[in-house]
Amino acid sequence: MPRRDHDLTPGGQQRRAAIIDAAAQLFTELGYHSTSTALIADRVGCAKATVYHYFRKKPEILFEIHDQWIEELLGRVSATPADASLAEFLHQVFRDILHLMETKSDHVRVFFEYYHELPDDLRAVATSKRDTYERMIESRIRSGIDAGILRPQHPRIAAFALFGMCNWSYQWYRPGHELTDREVADELFEIYYAGVRAGSLDPSPSPSSAGLT
Repeated sequence: MPRRDHDLTPGGQQRRAAIIDAAAQLFTELGYHSTSTALIADRVGCAKATVYHYFRKKPEILFEIHDQWIEELLGRVSATPADASLAEFLHQVFRDILHLMETKSDHVRVFFEYYHELPDDLRAVATSKRDTYERMIESRIRSGIDAGILRPQHPRIAAFALFGMCNWSYQWYRPGHELTDREVADELFEIYYAGVRAGSLDPSPSPSSAGLT
């Protein structure tokens, strides 16, 4: 696991965060394999030894890039008010993920594109946290189906549809352009919820009503 024993002081936390941010930028610009520890140190403005003081090897930085934003998502979904409706809950999930695209776009892009570069032990931890988050969303969707709020469907597929809409936005969403992250999240949620809520789909027209013979 990445070193965490130097995170206790504010200065140490800032230097560590700067290393992670610089690595995410360079991995995006140059690619994971073309980014050396020396380049990361140059971008931060520190010595290579400082980078090694916090991270023994480059995969640990890649892991931390993921760990920061998945922990943020886990914290946000856990903080959802208990009395929030299903629509409010799902709407907030869209906003949470798109907010990451706004504030940590390099981090999200890097992890999706270089996830398989993680060694087995770190990949297992990252996968476990991601699975925990996905199960939390799927559980609420399943409850909505059972309560008749959402139309009958496979809850895991419905959850993956949500994640597909949100996660793929890292490919096309650019912070500071025409729409804000919240505006994009709101539109994506409206499209998604219109498809999954109970009574959202009209029955297929019969041949006679469609004018067929």
